[in-house]
Amino acid sequence: MKIKTINFDKKKNDIKIIEFEEIKQKTIAEISKFFIHHQTDIIVITKKKKPYYLLTATDIIDSLVAHLDNMDLANFVDKNPKKIITVNEEESLFDACSLMRSYKIHHLIVVDKEENFLKVINFYDLASFLTEIALRDDLTDLYNRRFFDFLLDKYKEADIEVGVIFVDLDDFKKFNDSNGHAFGDKVLKKVASIIQESIRDIDYAFRLGGDEFVILAFTTPDILAKIAGRIKEKINNVKIDNVKISCSMGYAHYPTECKTLYEAVDLADKRMYEEKKKNS
Repeated sequence: MKIKTINFDKKKNDIKIIEFEEIKQKTIAEISKFFIHHQTDIIVITKKKKPYYLLTATDIIDSLVAHLDNMDLANFVDKNPKKIITVNEEESLFDACSLMRSYKIHHLIVVDKEENFLKVINFYDLASFLTEIALRDDLTDLYNRRFFDFLLDKYKEADIEVGVIFVDLDDFKKFNDSNGHAFGDKVLKKVASIIQESIRDIDYAFRLGGDEFVILAFTTPDILAKIAGRIKEKINNVKIDNVKISCSMGYAHYPTECKTLYEAVDLADKRMYEEKKKNS
């Protein structure tokens, strides 16, 4: 996954970019006011759009403690040289992560093929992003089985209401065999989109594998039934390339119907397969 394909920039006012000529005669005291006024953590100093120096809030604090208030930036940079580590936007996220770990830095400058400044990657944002994509299904961008298992373990003894909905597409293998995998992928993406649009922000949707989807909805039995009905109706009304799609569904509620969340999962799965038999 190339860096340029991902947008995980920090908020605009977290990082400022300034040309060296505009700031070189400013004193440390003046620059400290700039940090405070703009509530920024980093100033990327460029020379003709190319990265030249990375000035952090920590640099300013250390300089003020050392009574360097009246030192101008040009002098400060000369006395405190830094190696500027950059990564090209065509490189992968894992290349960026490796660089940051190797140099033990928290910020990495991204440049284009002409070495012009583009943006700054924060290590913690990158680590969070990599963790997130590790929990996502590559095709549909829904959460994957790994995260599903994690949440089941997390909420297995929680004193909350959780509904479990299983969704399985009817005759999906036949669609794949007769129309090709590209068509099958299109179907899976569309179904994932329907599911994601039909749940709330507090709920979770997963693709467990193949054409099997599951939802964890933190709600009452009545609302669970409405969510399930809405999803089923939307899927069953979909046509892709003039091919009608339908699904089998089963749902169960914890603790209304089951003593444990795991029992609710098993019951919802069982009900889905019972409906699938009727539809076949």
